[in-house]
Amino acid sequence: MFHLRKPYHKLLETNTIAQYKRLVAAKLANFTEGVAQVRMAGQATKLGHLDRTTTEPRDKELLQVEITSIDAPNEKIRLLKLGLQGGPSKFLAGQWLDTFVPGDPKPGGFTIASSPSAAARPIDPYLELAVQEAPENPAAAWLWRPKEEILGKILQVRVGGSFVCPPIGGLGGIRHIVLVAGGVGINPLMSILGYLADESETLNISISIFYGTKVPVNGKLDNILFLNRIRALYDQRPIAGNLKLFLTGPFDRTKDIVGSATGNFSIKPGRMTAADLLPELRTADTKDSTLVYVCGPPAMTDYFVGLLTAPDMADIFNAAHVKSEKWW
Repeated sequence: MFHLRKPYHKLLETNTIAQYKRLVAAKLANFTEGVAQVRMAGQATKLGHLDRTTTEPRDKELLQVEITSIDAPNEKIRLLKLGLQGGPSKFLAGQWLDTFVPGDPKPGGFTIASSPSAAARPIDPYLELAVQEAPENPAAAWLWRPKEEILGKILQVRVGGSFVCPPIGGLGGIRHIVLVAGGVGINPLMSILGYLADESETLNISISIFYGTKVPVNGKLDNILFLNRIRALYDQRPIAGNLKLFLTGPFDRTKDIVGSATGNFSIKPGRMTAADLLPELRTADTKDSTLVYVCGPPAMTDYFVGLLTAPDMADIFNAAHVKSEKWW
């Protein structure tokens, strides 16, 4: 088994890249206990969806949706297709839904994983959610009821959120977008990737994806959320760039890894670090031509945002071009 590296929030104490490299060289060890403590602390201070998003923009309109299909890419995730009952609708890639389930006046928050074009199509418009199993979350628990109990049910949802693509100010001058995902933080980035693929002919932007996740229980890469869909977008060439997958957990469990990493797709054991991400930024034409979206657990998100917005990065990257959102 490969050991976890020092928790992301501790790496924030490192102010320079040189210091970070010295820290990594000096302390390649097992920090599993520290990571567990961070997770436990995060659980203790966890807020509800409405509390966390009080200041976020929300649509006034409630939309009616029908649960038309339920799939399970792995043992922890459900993909739900929500048919829009009122016809086509609009949202921005990266936004989430206030999701009202029967018996609970408070909505759960789930990021839309589908492209805006799926909701705008004239026939069978829909939204897609990837919902992680979470019995302590009333909305998620309802959406994880037996399929036969919830298929065909009508729900009310409302679009919200400011973690969007295109960002305020548009994509003028942007030639490279880097998407950094941890776990189900891939959800909004999948919507953003879908939007960029739809607009690829007019945007002419290369896209790099850094995706960190656990090795699936059955060891099959096919069961990593959205991995096959992402690879298909690169293989079919509506987008150009590269995909880098970082796997934590028992790496030797992965049965189909040999031969999977080819061309623009690479696989690496362990957590992604500054040493993985920074070379991607140094290839940019100018410090203003790259845009980075980060979404993942709080510690991971804080680490990469802190890294990219540090003063010593100012010469190679525009801190205003870092967009982030945390999943809880």
